[in-house]
Amino acid sequence: MPTKNTCVLIFSLFVASCASIGNSLGSVAPAYVDAYKTIKGVIVGYENELITPDLIKNIPFASSTLKIGKGASGLIILESKEEELETWVSSDGVYLVFKEGRIVKTSGFFNNLINFKSVETNFASLMDTNKSESLVYYYSYDDPKLIDMRVQASRRFVAKEKVQLIDRKEELNLIEEQIVNDYIGWKVTNKFWIDDDMFVWKSEQYISPKLPKFSIEVTKKPAS
Repeated sequence: MPTKNTCVLIFSLFVASCASIGNSLGSVAPAYVDAYKTIKGVIVGYENELITPDLIKNIPFASSTLKIGKGASGLIILESKEEELETWVSSDGVYLVFKEGRIVKTSGFFNNLINFKSVETNFASLMDTNKSESLVYYYSYDDPKLIDMRVQASRRFVAKEKVQLIDRKEELNLIEEQIVNDYIGWKVTNKFWIDDDMFVWKSEQYISPKLPKFSIEVTKKPAS
């Protein structure tokens, strides 16, 4: 298992490649460059225990942890916010766009989500006890190109439960959402842990039949 000193060394080498990341993805926002200078030793793939409350406290940006499949957790930083859309970026050039806590677009993967459509994305209508609802979602991908893959979504409020976040325990509302496309045999369950103000603090999301589960936890909430 790598030590903290080893991880810092890895990060130093990683920062050296920041320019190449910028070249491959186009212009990189100044806040992203600043984040490289500030987040000493934090890159996707670090040992989970290195992401501590003290580390989060010293980062002057909104941040979240991201875990893909069985990989280690790493940090993503809020790069920009435009109305309901938030763009988050990792140190290895992965971009995730969220709308009300849901991933609606990605960049940096071999099978990117380029669009997500639904008549409803927030969870306010589910806060009545025992209520559930059925919706239709449409997913579009870039490689292979697929536009408006239709899935049936069934979601429901499960319960209030105590959830361990990085620096505290919080009572949150658990929403479960089953995604089904019978034609390709895709059937998965997304989970969202939200507070009473409809803010998603933690989630487990499947965004593509070709990608594993995305586990996200907000460690520093964006400014309103």
